[in-house]
This record gives sequence, structure tokens and C-alpha cells, in this order.
Amino acid sequence: MPHRLRTALGGLTTGLLGLGACQTPETPERPPRLVPLLETMAPRYRPILNRQDTLESFWAPDSLYTDILFQLSNAHRSQVLLRVQFVPASVAAAARLDTLTFRRTYLRLEEYEQPGYHWDFFAEASTEPKVAETADGTPLRMSITYSWRLALLEHRRWPAGNTYERNSYLMDYPFGPVAEARVSDSVVYVRAYPLRPDRPRPDTLYTYFQHGKRRKRIPVVADQLDTTRQALLRLSFRVLSHSDN
Repeated sequence: MPHRLRTALGGLTTGLLGLGACQTPETPERPPRLVPLLETMAPRYRPILNRQDTLESFWAPDSLYTDILFQLSNAHRSQVLLRVQFVPASVAAAARLDTLTFRRTYLRLEEYEQPGYHWDFFAEASTEPKVAETADGTPLRMSITYSWRLALLEHRRWPAGNTYERNSYLMDYPFGPVAEARVSDSVVYVRAYPLRPDRPRPDTLYTYFQHGKRRKRIPVVADQLDTTRQALLRLSFRVLSHSDN
């Protein structure tokens, strides 16, 4: 007989970094909290791999959408190669990267309206709960992982002067972004809190029900931000292909 599972995941709202969305120019920006940088990614942290991902975005002019038979195809696809590299604290000091001016990772309104590429991390984490089960489907443990979404946005300007979003490339990363230092359209340095995986969550209960009122609570573990240290990451991209206007 299949089990009827019910979760009670109270308290999973993240609110961990206190990051905002677009901020108006009239609101003064609070400086980000910068703490010592990591020299290595210790085994106690969720790995921040030196990785690269091919991301794609589709776009077509509004005039094509007037045809009800129109469909997006590879001719409307743009691709970028997005790279993430961990930078040890000693390397950052030798290259004077620790003197870069870091600011919050959200876009200000006036920046959002500018043409070019923009790096925009979502303010809150996404959660992904998984339940380990026995062969007969009995739950054993729930684990919750966190990730933050990056939107690499390409903005262009219409002849009339207003700006529009041409492409949006999305990727989720297992670290908590705190602040960024923009070097160019294609290079940005990010200071991020690393994650400790599989930390017990005594404040969260997972209860499953079987055969009516019978129930059992199982342990819950989750990612946890280590706010005492930060990892320095170099994010960069190059365009692999770009669709025509």
C-alpha cells in the first residue's frame, strides 16, 4: 500500500542574507559585510567547483509573434560559456583583488536601465528537499540543499532610447552571494558565504503518515551558511553564438 506523506517544513524561508531586489537611487546602500577570505575550500564545505556551463537564451522581435504559427528555433538562440573559478586568499592578496570595491549583488534601477550585460543574483535561496527511503518506500531522512540563482542579463537600447532585455541566461550555484566587484561586462568577482552541508535541523519536523493515524518523525538535515568566512569567486563569460536582431 503506498504511503501518504505529509511534510511540515515550517521555518524554511531563507532570508539569510538580507539582500534586496532593485533598490531606488534615493535609498542609501548599506555596505556589505566583508569577512576573511578562504585560502582553500575545506571538506566541511559544500564544494564550489571550478566549473563552466554552456547557457542559452532565446529571443525574437515582437513583430514575429504576430504570426500565430511562429515558433522559436535555433536561429533565435544565443549561447554563452559561463565560468566560475575559486580564488584563494593568497592569490587575491598578491593580485590586489582584496582591494576591489565590493557592493551588493542586486541591480540598482539606474543600472537595470543601462544597455550591456548585468550580473544579478536572486536575493533569496531556492530549496530542494529530498527524502531518502528504504526499498519498500519507508522514509529515513530528509535533506535540504540551498542554491542561489544568477541571471546574466543582456540589455539593449531601442532606437527610441528605451532599454529592453535581449537575453537572460540563468544558473543556480551552491553558495550564498554577498557582494560583487564588477571589472567589465564579462568579468565580475563575487564574495560568497560557503555552505556547510547536512547540518541537523531540530527546528524542522518531517512527519509521514501510514495507515491512517500512524505517524513517524524522521531527522532533517540542511545546508547552513558559514557567515564567518567568505569565498572569493571569479565569474566570467564569453559569447559562443548570438542570434540576429
